[in-house]
Amino acid sequence: MGIFTFLADNIMLPFLNFSYHSIYPNYGVAIILLTLAIKLVFFPLTKKQFDSMKVTQKIQPEIKRIQEEFKDQPEKLQQEILRVWRENKANPLGGCLPLLIQLPFFFGIFQTINGPAFKAILAQPGINPGMFPIWLTNLAAPDPWFILPVVIAVATYLSQKMMTMDPNQAAIFMFMPVVMGIISIKMPAGVLIYWAAQQIFSNIQQYMMMKRTVQPDDAITVTVRTTKKSD
Repeated sequence: MGIFTFLADNIMLPFLNFSYHSIYPNYGVAIILLTLAIKLVFFPLTKKQFDSMKVTQKIQPEIKRIQEEFKDQPEKLQQEILRVWRENKANPLGGCLPLLIQLPFFFGIFQTINGPAFKAILAQPGINPGMFPIWLTNLAAPDPWFILPVVIAVATYLSQKMMTMDPNQAAIFMFMPVVMGIISIKMPAGVLIYWAAQQIFSNIQQYMMMKRTVQPDDAITVTVRTTKKSD
């Protein structure tokens, strides 16, 4: 049994069924509640990711100075960069690891919605297969009005706007919202609800963490060390 199958059969589908029968009889609402539950569980990792990104931004000027100073000394360059990371208790993978850990849940919900068990549930008499009477009437089918792909693209754009990126990064990520919107067009509506809700919740968390007042004691100090280059 793969990790995605395990998540789908043992966590996601049971949660969706519980939510439908015990909280509110709507699988679209159940998917949103599942997304919220996952975001709450992984909030400590999300906060750690955000803190790591802030540290990375703070030390970028020193990293660039070191790269310029030791551009002809690769070994010394690596040593100095590692020193800056170590002295500021930064982790170059700190911003990526939480995302990688949460990625299986996206594929898990994809497998859940596309799986025969969920489709069989939606086909049962008396079960509401959609979210609204007019729009998203079948969660196993794509969004016929393309509203959710647009929401995903806009939410991705807003997330990038809240991040401080250098011009090179900004150029690379400029087309990311459009790519996300195109990728999501043919996906089942249930997957898109999870994706859109996850992106919106992430944006809210990111905004709230950015609004925190940083106390002087919490400020990050980058140690600037002028090292004489060896001949």
